[in-house]
Amino acid sequence: MNNKKSIQWILLLASSMTVMAGAIIAPALPAINKNFADYPGAEILSKLVLTLPGLFIAVSSPVAGWIIDRFGRLKLLISSLFIYAVAGTTGFYLENLYWILAGRAFLGLAVGGIMNSATTLIGDYFQGEERNNFLGTQSAFMAFGGTVYILAAGALADINWHFPFLMYSFALILVPFAIRVLFEPKIEKQDISGDHSEDTVPKGIMWLVYFTAFMGMVLFYMIPVQSTYLFDGFTNASNTLIGVAVASTTLFAALSSMNYGTIKKHFSHYRIYAFCFFMMAMGYGVVSFAQSYTVALTGVVVAGIGAGLLMPNSNLCIVTIAPTKLRGRMIGGLTMAVFLGQFMSPILIQPIVEVTSLQQSFIYVALFQLIFSMFFLGLESKQIFARYFSQAR
Repeated sequence: MNNKKSIQWILLLASSMTVMAGAIIAPALPAINKNFADYPGAEILSKLVLTLPGLFIAVSSPVAGWIIDRFGRLKLLISSLFIYAVAGTTGFYLENLYWILAGRAFLGLAVGGIMNSATTLIGDYFQGEERNNFLGTQSAFMAFGGTVYILAAGALADINWHFPFLMYSFALILVPFAIRVLFEPKIEKQDISGDHSEDTVPKGIMWLVYFTAFMGMVLFYMIPVQSTYLFDGFTNASNTLIGVAVASTTLFAALSSMNYGTIKKHFSHYRIYAFCFFMMAMGYGVVSFAQSYTVALTGVVVAGIGAGLLMPNSNLCIVTIAPTKLRGRMIGGLTMAVFLGQFMSPILIQPIVEVTSLQQSFIYVALFQLIFSMFFLGLESKQIFARYFSQAR
């Protein structure tokens, strides 16, 4: 493959755009809420500034997957990068919350195209252990990028809550490099006709991965959505300190993701999922009893270590079981599950917060995560026993 390093960098940078879509707004949420306090339902609307793109990513992802399989990868990637830059920066110059939310919707449509085309190209360009490692690198790079973006956004938000929206213009810089370096895999031209291999897809595993990715995002997105208010309440922390807390989570998620290829050599998908939800449960448990910024920060860091394995594990599973000509659509389904989970997080978590309290809600979510962890350990045990009895015969 020509220019392999250049191809890898373009795909990694494009993937990081999807993290930027929501994460860089997190430090500015309290300021946005205060600025639009006179709007009916201002608190939930301000949270939707962060999560609304997730809904439109979810809605557009199946369509994006179909476009990818039918017409190719690159046209969708390039056009989506343009839309991303235009729609993302609207929050810089708009003063109407409803129009800002409209811009966030178009941003979500663009992210759906970027995420699906970039991950599908990874599945096309790489094979075997190289693919395993690069999917881990992709998740790590997204998390590292999220760390940098959030820290920068926190500093910009301390100047003015509009300024973080300028960071979306970075996508325009990426466009000419993507046009020059990336290429359309020729095999896709030959594989588009017919869907007979769809019968070979293990749909039980596919739907389990989709559901796990959805719930994982619902639970994990408590950190950028809910914990920002928790940290603000502890110490009346600045936007920069709130950004440090959220960025620390993504940093340790990145460190975890970087080692996914090595971890996958020794553990099954089920065991990795079990570890992921166990670590998140431990972290959320710490947050639920924290009485200071530092202790709560420790909790979200522990949760980040587990969450860092969620996406590479899910991506690898889908890429592995997907026939080449269905890869775009199946990755589109996974992307839909992930970002629908992000969008639904404040909607599903808010009732728990209202019945208990913001901090106490973390312990209830931690218990749910422990149940998920035990569920996957049970699936792993079932497979072990099945193999044992099969060999005993």
